[in-house]
Amino acid sequence: MKSVFLDKSLGMDIREDSITLTLMGKKLRIAEILAGDFIKLKPLTGQDEKAEKHFLNEVNRFLIDNNSWPDSVVVSLPRSLVMFKTFELPAPDEKTVHSMIDFELERHFSSGLENLYYTYQLNKKPGNIFHVASAAIKKEIADYYLELIHKLNLKPSVLDISTFANASLAIPLGAKESGVSALADISSKSLDIVLIKNGIVEFSRSLPWNIFEQNNAFFEKEIKSEYIEKLTKTISKKIIEELEKSLASCQKIEDNEAIEQIYITGAGPFNQSVAKQIEGETEVSTILLDIPESVDASLPESFSTNHMTTAMGLALSGFKNPQFQTNLLPRELRPKIRKSNPKTSLALAAAVLLCLGGWIGSQVHYNNKTLVSLEGQLKEIKGEVSNLEKIDLEYISVQQYVDILNNIDKQYPAKLPLLNKLTQSLPKDTWLTNIKIQKGEMEIKGFSPSASKLVPLIENSPRFKKTGFVGSIIRESAGEKFTIRAKLEPIL
Repeated sequence: MKSVFLDKSLGMDIREDSITLTLMGKKLRIAEILAGDFIKLKPLTGQDEKAEKHFLNEVNRFLIDNNSWPDSVVVSLPRSLVMFKTFELPAPDEKTVHSMIDFELERHFSSGLENLYYTYQLNKKPGNIFHVASAAIKKEIADYYLELIHKLNLKPSVLDISTFANASLAIPLGAKESGVSALADISSKSLDIVLIKNGIVEFSRSLPWNIFEQNNAFFEKEIKSEYIEKLTKTISKKIIEELEKSLASCQKIEDNEAIEQIYITGAGPFNQSVAKQIEGETEVSTILLDIPESVDASLPESFSTNHMTTAMGLALSGFKNPQFQTNLLPRELRPKIRKSNPKTSLALAAAVLLCLGGWIGSQVHYNNKTLVSLEGQLKEIKGEVSNLEKIDLEYISVQQYVDILNNIDKQYPAKLPLLNKLTQSLPKDTWLTNIKIQKGEMEIKGFSPSASKLVPLIENSPRFKKTGFVGSIIRESAGEKFTIRAKLEPIL
């Protein structure tokens, strides 16, 4: 039986040389991972058209293969492009903090807020102190990535950063408890270190590295055990050094405090060996971020926790408001979509049913009297309509023949009349490269100067219904490349 989802969310974790995709569906009580993909990319700099085309084609293929367009799209950009600051403000209440926050952010982001997309999260501490975790990215950088995503007919609802997506996954594992926890997000080109104290992100730093460049190890599925062991020691040593530096430079962590828990995400095929090595060297409990309890444990073959955990955290934030989430998109760029609350909808439905039940009960007595009267009238006219029974039988016989003909046309549609109708519908400057007709459905592929105008033209024909694009329209030198699918209406 096909599952029915209240909502679908796509997490897109874009890194310097890769993109990870995770598609999730939301049921009433649990979320389910529907598909995932890990795609190697060339750096997206705005100067390499082939790199951009590869990005668009691969993401478009993922969407078409899974035959689903999400309600929410949550994107994170490379952590190295995002500026991250934490500070504290004394204030009597949260409203006061919001009134003074822009002035404080101007002090911390020297490039000026007018050139940035920015946001912040507040956490209240004892003594009317508010902890602010803020993030910002240059507008021209974010706009470049957003424009690429818009070419896929996707509109991001949240522009997040991987730091908060990973922190939201770590909290249920114990990072919210008192004490200091650390999180290491390991990708092929960078390392992100996060320090969490009492459930609050106090520190985040991203640094570049080239440890995985030799033999392209990060992207390999099968690696010799001796090579894993050698590279694991190098990775673990570097992470431990950076954890020590981060701990020393974080002013909000006292000298007598130590890291009590370490969380690892990413690292590709090395994640388990790295976690084990770090725990052995530091004697600190080291845990791999995994699937939370709110997600169905049965996973599709396309999903891998080695690469896709952060993208899963992003997709989850499309369903709810996690404790750590920043939306760098200004309000005017966010989709104007109002999501319904399933629990509220069910409560309203129950109230309506109760009202209907009361109204129906009040009508029972009146309906019984009406039925008695109708039965008397029916007996009087029954003899007058006997001739109509013969007409009904003839109609049923004709209808059976029509149904047989429609079934034959549905299974084996006559192609020549369909092609004639299609030729009459399409403009002369449009040409087709592929036509497929089978079992009540037609799919065409081709090129047109303006592909968006084709759907209403085809829909005008009585033989074609529920016409729509499959995937996105891709602009090429020959014109706009399109794929259109339509249902075939029976002749009779």
